[in-house]
Amino acid sequence: MSGQPLPQGGTQQSELGALLAGTVRAVVDAQDVLDDHARQLAAEYAAAEPGTLALPPLWYAFDSVGIDIDLSSEVVRTSAGPGQVPQTQLVCRTLNPVTAGVFGYSAATGTHVHVTLTPQRVAPAPLPLPSPPPDHGEPT
Repeated sequence: MSGQPLPQGGTQQSELGALLAGTVRAVVDAQDVLDDHARQLAAEYAAAEPGTLALPPLWYAFDSVGIDIDLSSEVVRTSAGPGQVPQTQLVCRTLNPVTAGVFGYSAATGTHVHVTLTPQRVAPAPLPLPSPPPDHGEPT
């Protein structure tokens, strides 16, 4: 064992905003890994000798990602130093098995979070054409 006690009967907790931001970052990182793999395959395909058997790369994209999370949550007021205003946070934690056993699953999971990520189908603007270099003709 690690020697460090786990909080709240073995559950892990996080502030809701940090949890959602981490979820979005994980999906974006997964898309980046897929893009890097496809770029590597495209480079191998382009470097293949003409006439050899090489399959063109496949590009994968997450068109829409939906994530549902059931959590136990509580409102926590943070302590503030002198001259500062205390803040209120919604702290979410994984399900405590003791609470679920005593009160039932639906009572133990009071927060249901549904996150949907969908790309914005925006066509990129074309790059401006480079201006021609000034003509400094040679005297004849």
